[in-house]
Formats: sequence, C-alpha cells, structure tokens
Amino acid sequence: MKTEIKGKFIIGFDTICGGNQTSVNDGGQPNLYDSEAEARIELFSDAIAGLEGADDDYFEENELDKDKVLAEMRDIFTSGDKIDYKLRADKMKTYLSENPSCNYYDEFIEKAEDFVLGRKAIFTGEGVVIEGTKFADNE
Repeated sequence: MKTEIKGKFIIGFDTICGGNQTSVNDGGQPNLYDSEAEARIELFSDAIAGLEGADDDYFEENELDKDKVLAEMRDIFTSGDKIDYKLRADKMKTYLSENPSCNYYDEFIEKAEDFVLGRKAIFTGEGVVIEGTKFADNE
C-alpha cells in the first residue's frame, strides 16, 4: 500500500547504529503529520513524557529544576484553549530551542519527502559515505 507523504511531516530521532529513525504504525508505515505544528505538538508531548520519567540524575546533569521545567512545559502544552494552534506550536519550538536538554529524546521534525531513513555518516579511509533511504524512493 502506497502512503502519500508529500506535504507531510515526520518526527525523527537519531540512533547510534541505525541512523535516523521514525516511529511507524502497525502497518510498518511512518507516522505522518499533516502540518509542522501538529508534529511539533506531538514532539513536545514526547519531551514532557520523557522528562516525567527521567531520574533525578538527568536533571542534575543538565542543571534543570525538574518542577520548574515540567510546570513551564505543561503550561505551554495546555495553553491550546487560550491561543491558536500554530502560535502554541511556535512557543513549543522556541522553548525547546532555548532549552535543548528539555527535548528528552532529541527528536526533530523534517518534511517526510526529505526524511532519509537510516541516514548516517560512515567515515572510511576514502572519505565520508552517507547511507540511508528516502521514504520517497520507497514509494
């Protein structure tokens, strides 16, 4: 089954061995978001969940006040009733840009047609080789 990815967005994350990855649904297709704002809100939700489960050492190592950070992030996340969707997503992007250690899983957003599954740089004696497959090439 072909999945239309044009105009959609993916939440990606990097793994040491497997390169860039993304979550997939039960059918093995990537989880796609209709807008960058929708993906940003999901990424922010992931970050909150990760921080809620993080041990105290994570907060100490990153010089974060757990209660303060979680209160700020929850406030931005739940502000959806008070401000428009895109503005809320922009506030989330700004918050994580200013506080990168709060992006617990180091996730990023990319256009689905540009996303390269398994993208990684391999350093060889002859230079750098980039591996991976674009979802668009699999269609």
